[in-house]
Amino acid sequence: MKHLVMYGNDRDAEGVKGVLKKQDGMTLVELLATLLLSSVIILLIWTTIAISMKYNVTETKKLQMQQEANYIITDIQRIHRNAVCYKIEQVNGTWMSIDCLSDKRISIYTNPNFNINLAGPSGPIYTKDKQSKDENGTYYPSYILTVTITDSDKKNLNIEIQTTISRFDERAE
Repeated sequence: MKHLVMYGNDRDAEGVKGVLKKQDGMTLVELLATLLLSSVIILLIWTTIAISMKYNVTETKKLQMQQEANYIITDIQRIHRNAVCYKIEQVNGTWMSIDCLSDKRISIYTNPNFNINLAGPSGPIYTKDKQSKDENGTYYPSYILTVTITDSDKKNLNIEIQTTISRFDERAE
């Protein structure tokens, strides 16, 4: 912005002709206003970036938790279709699937970043009708399994997936 500065007596016409000079540059007020506006804009940009980074971290955790739940469900579905009898138990804070007939561990479900909880039938899960009659157990061609996964750091961040674990019902033949 250009300013006109007048030197001399402004009543003197002759002094007015040659005395007006142009000055280039910014005043202190303009400089402070520019700094203030720049600071506000930078603050808004920084806040937007910080919020989006926090949102991104939360969404990434949720995605990892969903992937963990999908892995557990897929593994239990595989076990349900192939095993004669199994049970899902929590031993020392760790969930595992165990073969009922051999009492051997089939799979372990643990993750240091998450707390895992599985809710389904308690006790042995017989997947073949003949064995359940011999063992006086309950035959489960299908059942509802609920997988709840909670973030170890943020207890309010959790997902819950309810699914049906199933196989071909032998009694339908």
